[in-house]
Amino acid sequence: MKYNATAIQQHEAASLLNRNYRLTKKNILGDGVKLCRRAKAHNTVNSNTAQIAVHQHPNGNITSTMHDVALCGNAHLCSYCSSVKAAHMRNWINQLLMSAVKKEGLLLGLLTLTAWHQRECDWSKFVANFFSALTDFYKAMRRDFDSIGCIGRVRAIETPIGSNGLHVHPHDLFTYKAGTDMEAFKKIALKKWKSALRKYGLRCSKKGLDIMVDGTFDPNYIAKEIASHDTKKSSKSDLKTMFQLLDDSARGDKQASEDWIRAAKAMQGRDRFNVGQLANKLGIPSPSDWKKKEGEAKTEPANIIEYPQSQHLMATEPNSQRNGLAMILRTARQSLSNNMATIEIVEALCKDYTKQRLLNTPIAAAKALERNINTIEQLFELNAITQEVAEDLIERAIVEVDLLQQLKLQEINTKLQVALTPQRHVKANAELDFS
Repeated sequence: MKYNATAIQQHEAASLLNRNYRLTKKNILGDGVKLCRRAKAHNTVNSNTAQIAVHQHPNGNITSTMHDVALCGNAHLCSYCSSVKAAHMRNWINQLLMSAVKKEGLLLGLLTLTAWHQRECDWSKFVANFFSALTDFYKAMRRDFDSIGCIGRVRAIETPIGSNGLHVHPHDLFTYKAGTDMEAFKKIALKKWKSALRKYGLRCSKKGLDIMVDGTFDPNYIAKEIASHDTKKSSKSDLKTMFQLLDDSARGDKQASEDWIRAAKAMQGRDRFNVGQLANKLGIPSPSDWKKKEGEAKTEPANIIEYPQSQHLMATEPNSQRNGLAMILRTARQSLSNNMATIEIVEALCKDYTKQRLLNTPIAAAKALERNINTIEQLFELNAITQEVAEDLIERAIVEVDLLQQLKLQEINTKLQVALTPQRHVKANAELDFS
């Protein structure tokens, strides 16, 4: 996992969600990413202190992670939670699912379904229709799946975006018995998939359904493909993952920002990974109930860094112009046991954000003035006030804003001197429960 890149993507996602809310006054489901790795865990016993655990691994690598924090769990919008869930799903498929399927004398196939799409359409409506068609397809195919020995499926949803818009498609890993005429099954499935799509105003070509059968690929590759994190470097098309769009957005690409919000709205409330009843039918724990066996004993952190939680929230504020979490974790890794270096970065980020807010105050006042003048002009056009009254009101509004701006600008230096004079906390090699 690229820690800095992941933290930067989280910050950009939170920033875009905040910006969208200011414009629309509506939240997008999954906006918990704004607090992911920022807020404390719900069961914390130390709610007032932020903690960073720095690990030094046997191979020489040094990693830093936020400890005792809340995770949003959104695998579509949050790059951190997506990578965590994908790795867990991949391990579950490799270590449990494949052996359980083999024990039942079954094989594994991979079904991929797509539909024709275009950039100009309503992405939210397209996604809703696509999943409605997907539900109808599986209902129509129930007996067909039963006939080939399918007892369930594992689903992973991919949502890349390109010149033709949102290319949502599921990868379904399904079981089937040996001797199945998969070509005949594929013809039936394609016909019923096209029928389900037509019902909701969608369509596809013969490439809209693809089935890979057991024995034509490496089983480990299946697990990596179906549970892969969005880390694909190249493609024959111009498709980009939602996390690649966040990278572009962070570099100032406005189209990437708009596409990410459109996709986030379209996919809100939908799981990226789902196993249905397959685990139960195979008699194995579901991914949410299963915990990977550790190959070696966990190593205690080489260092623990603590500072006030209130500072952590401010230093990692999504509205800040700086990627606070990435800067904090990078400093913790590079400094290892030099706690003061990390704490000083946190304090500097807090002061910088305070300065940003103070400097933006006159801008906010100017925007309020513009709104007030527009209102006064509208009242005049409606003959609700005379021209003399309108001119007097506008002049008074301008004077008030000028005075406010002067006062705020004078206060900035004074406030920055006294703002955020934090009590520094340093703690190394603390005994914490990392179970």
